[in-house]
Amino acid sequence: MSTTVLPVKPVDTVDKSVLPTGLLTPFHEVRESKWDEASGTGRIVTVRKNRFDDWFYACHFLTDPVMPGCWGLDAVWQTLRHFAGQRGLPACKPLGMEGVSFFGQIRPYDKEVVYTVDILSLEKDGADFLLTGKATVTVDGVPVYSIDSAQVGTAFWESDGAAAPALPPARTDAYTAPLTWAQFKSAASFSAPEIVAMSRGSLVSDAPNEMPLLPDSLMLEVGDVRRITAEPAELLATRANAPTEWFFSMNGGVKPAALLVDGVWQLTGVYHAWSGSAGTGRALGFERVEFHGDVSPNDGDIVYHVRIVKTFRAPTGDMFIRADAEVYAGARKVMTIVNANVGCHKNIRYADYPLASAMSTGGKLKIKE
Repeated sequence: MSTTVLPVKPVDTVDKSVLPTGLLTPFHEVRESKWDEASGTGRIVTVRKNRFDDWFYACHFLTDPVMPGCWGLDAVWQTLRHFAGQRGLPACKPLGMEGVSFFGQIRPYDKEVVYTVDILSLEKDGADFLLTGKATVTVDGVPVYSIDSAQVGTAFWESDGAAAPALPPARTDAYTAPLTWAQFKSAASFSAPEIVAMSRGSLVSDAPNEMPLLPDSLMLEVGDVRRITAEPAELLATRANAPTEWFFSMNGGVKPAALLVDGVWQLTGVYHAWSGSAGTGRALGFERVEFHGDVSPNDGDIVYHVRIVKTFRAPTGDMFIRADAEVYAGARKVMTIVNANVGCHKNIRYADYPLASAMSTGGKLKIKE
């Protein structure tokens, strides 16, 4: 058996055309990289040095800073892309994931996030290839995410060709004051200003309980909600797309695939709030995601079609919702996701940073004591 130890070096010496840059830099160090030619398996370990002033903590979420789970997914995909580059393979992109579970979180005063990806297979077909790995994510030694399968490659999964659903027109009425709880619960849509107010915790004036939040600023993936209904339980929403978006110049001219996943989680959080779930929303994973194409600067607006497939209330009162979704850009289907899972947990929001707490070094979601 012959194992090749591939070059390990700081990310700032890696070809910048391989990985995202700027705010989207996924990790800062490659700690281990090896490949066994006989078995076609290997391992790569990358590390992110977490900072309390990382940009995303300011907008995810208000008074409750948590590293977005989607950036953990992106780091795993980028770790695989880096490994492919080390092997001399052609440029590749995220293609999908399966069996994603979040059972902890990454907070501002955590120190080191480690992405360990075991390479399960490398399949080639002419100039095309598919690289598959299994990943775990730890923060300061505590496991917080597990991923059964992550894939990168040169060719997207085929789409079924379904057209984007017809959208109701965008609302143009002015938003002048917060909604009452009764108005919020009876709303059939939410305008762009209302979505921004929801991200800042100011949309509802008299909510009887703590409400789930949306991310703010750069992390807000929802533009408006054109339709939200209980029967059938679904949402139709849009997100404007333009060449001036902040991420295109940092990600090779395409929208980060992870943001599309986060958009589905965010909309499931909107449904949590609208349906009366009390507490703070947290993405908990999904069963499967597949990508059918990139979102480019010249694509039309993004359309999210989210269908709620299951709800469950735990004995603690916490609510869990699973949703399936399709995402379209410029009328093309670009993503399918199955069983996206978002929980709504009571009493886990922390407004006391930088004070030490039981949650300050990752670990399991639990009630604050």
